[in-house]
Amino acid sequence: MPHRALIERRPWLLASIVLAVAWVWLRGGTLPGLYLIVLKGAPLALLAVYAVLRHRGSDTRSLAGMLALEAVGTALWYDLPVIGLNAMLVAFLIGLAMFLMHRRSVMDNGRRVAALALTLGTPLLCFFAADRAGVGVPLFLGLALGGMAASAWISTFPRSRVGLGAALIVAGVVLEIASAGGSAVLAMVAWPLFYLGNLVLATGVTGELRMRDERF
Repeated sequence: MPHRALIERRPWLLASIVLAVAWVWLRGGTLPGLYLIVLKGAPLALLAVYAVLRHRGSDTRSLAGMLALEAVGTALWYDLPVIGLNAMLVAFLIGLAMFLMHRRSVMDNGRRVAALALTLGTPLLCFFAADRAGVGVPLFLGLALGGMAASAWISTFPRSRVGLGAALIVAGVVLEIASAGGSAVLAMVAWPLFYLGNLVLATGVTGELRMRDERF
């Protein structure tokens, strides 16, 4: 099994990380725009492949669908915003549905407060970021993003990885919206945060699902 894991899964994860670093490095260079669009979405697409290879099941297929649509969304965010934003919206709705299937039956007050803050605070942050940048972002996108992050936080998956990853995705999207106003600093930070959040979330979900299978 370790040898099989090395052959089938780890190269996809490594390739995803390498391409993510490459995009950050090359984004301000002379690489043609079409190549940058593909390069921006490729790391998340490779994470989707990694997810379905690491664990076979309906949950990981949902996770892979979320990652694949995020790949399309982040790649087309600026060039084809209608397609890009709608891809993101559907991605977060898939994530929301997946995490709700694993919600905790008993929650402490801290989880409830955090979930409420993510649910209500995320669309407000998206609104203020869009207003600051002078752009329009659909309200449903912020609601879906906040719902996904909140449901991840109150799920049975570990907060230290999956909950944290979802929170980083929220931060990345909010900064990406704010950077549309022309801030190079925000633009430099936004996508790496978004990718890192997805990386932590994807490895956390698939790792937990594999551990549960091994227990039974």
